[in-house]
Amino acid sequence: MSQISLNMKRPIPTRDRLQVHESGITSTAYLKSLRQLLDRLNMGLAYDDFGAGQARLMELMDAPPDVLKFDIKLIRGLSVASPKRRAATASLIRMVRELGVVTLAEGVESVEEAEICHECGFQLAQGYLFGKPQPSNFWLDQPVVSTRTGS
Repeated sequence: MSQISLNMKRPIPTRDRLQVHESGITSTAYLKSLRQLLDRLNMGLAYDDFGAGQARLMELMDAPPDVLKFDIKLIRGLSVASPKRRAATASLIRMVRELGVVTLAEGVESVEEAEICHECGFQLAQGYLFGKPQPSNFWLDQPVVSTRTGS
């Protein structure tokens, strides 16, 4: 899935990540062990669909991921949400960032949603605004383009 940095001063994390759905986050001890294994393999950890239902803050604090992907339900309508909802979302984002976790908004489909996500403090975003899912052949057939500039 395409993702983009909402703060272009910070690079998009590029190392491979294991993504765990929030419903799979049920044991802090298991997540700590998984985190240690992934660190040894130089892989990151992402929790998917945070806020969709079962998200528990203890696991987030005791076994923090590298990236926390906020569920699309928290993003939808944020651009027209009440000031209280925006403030609550921004507070949650600040708390997560204070844990050293990169925040990602899922399901961003419009420029307005991207702008409000940036204002709320999200560091990354993904969604149809940036690109639609494609079969692997689509990506394999694309020429490699370097984004590096000469040194």
